[in-house]
Amino acid sequence: MSHVRLAAGAGELHATRLGTGAADLVVGCDLVVTTSGEALSRMSSPRTRAAVNTTTAPTADFVRNPDWRLPGGALLEEIREASGAQNVEAIEAGRISTALMGDSIAANMFMLGFVWQKGWVPIAESSILKAIELNAVAVEFNRNSFLWGRRAAVDPTQV
Repeated sequence: MSHVRLAAGAGELHATRLGTGAADLVVGCDLVVTTSGEALSRMSSPRTRAAVNTTTAPTADFVRNPDWRLPGGALLEEIREASGAQNVEAIEAGRISTALMGDSIAANMFMLGFVWQKGWVPIAESSILKAIELNAVAVEFNRNSFLWGRRAAVDPTQV
């Protein structure tokens, strides 16, 4: 889990971690991590918007017990309770981005594109694309994953 703080100037940033109920946005790329006590404690209704990847991956519990089932619906409900149901968007980003891009790692950039298109990330698109370029790792892959996330925010059924 990462805490990311954005401000117009460095003088507006006073802490590296978010306080209780202080998250404006939660980008939940992993459902289990997003429902951890630490993550849920940062959410509050009506302040927090949350976009959650509902695609789940097998965990160590599944390896030990093949009959074990991840309680995905229950976990999503915890996020809705913490943020307010009207503030939560759920999407199978892992399944969709893997089908589109051939690799589940695309889900992270897909989720960023999704929340950016919703207007929940106050950063210019050109800045995000420049950051992808400067990172110099799988640039086209990440650009395309971001674009697919944007498209999914507008028309998930078509994507």
